[in-house]
Amino acid sequence: MNVRRIVIVLIAGFFLSLYLPSIYARDDADDKKKALDEASAMLVGLWEIFQTKEVGKPYLPGYKGHPFVTKGANAFTLIFEYRKDGTFRRVSRIGPNETVHEGTWKLVGHELRHQRPGAAGDEVMYVRFDNPNQYTSMEVYEDTPDPGLFAQFKRTR
Repeated sequence: MNVRRIVIVLIAGFFLSLYLPSIYARDDADDKKKALDEASAMLVGLWEIFQTKEVGKPYLPGYKGHPFVTKGANAFTLIFEYRKDGTFRRVSRIGPNETVHEGTWKLVGHELRHQRPGAAGDEVMYVRFDNPNQYTSMEVYEDTPDPGLFAQFKRTR
């Protein structure tokens, strides 16, 4: 009788060791997915650039001598609208001219990728949320000697 119980316990232990790790792994994957979804949810909304920083220089309320102005004859700004469905709209204004680009976005960890029709490749930015209403991005210019640009965006809606 004792030998039979020991064999049953060993067999049960063997099967539990096979299946329980996958159950725990599934829970960890769900937690990671939830964390990613929360980060993506934080990005949904309307964002406007308000400061930039070139490598080795301080943050400034403009870019290369042009102050950020939302509207008017001296307009100079960049606005992103990130939607829940994974699409985005980018509006850049320089004086009376306005350029609009649309595409899809995906945030995985800190890496934000923009895909636009007609673009040569993905635009890659690394994002850090400073608080729920502000994030800092580091835009990467792949295949160029330019190290990129730090930009801070504030939520406007």
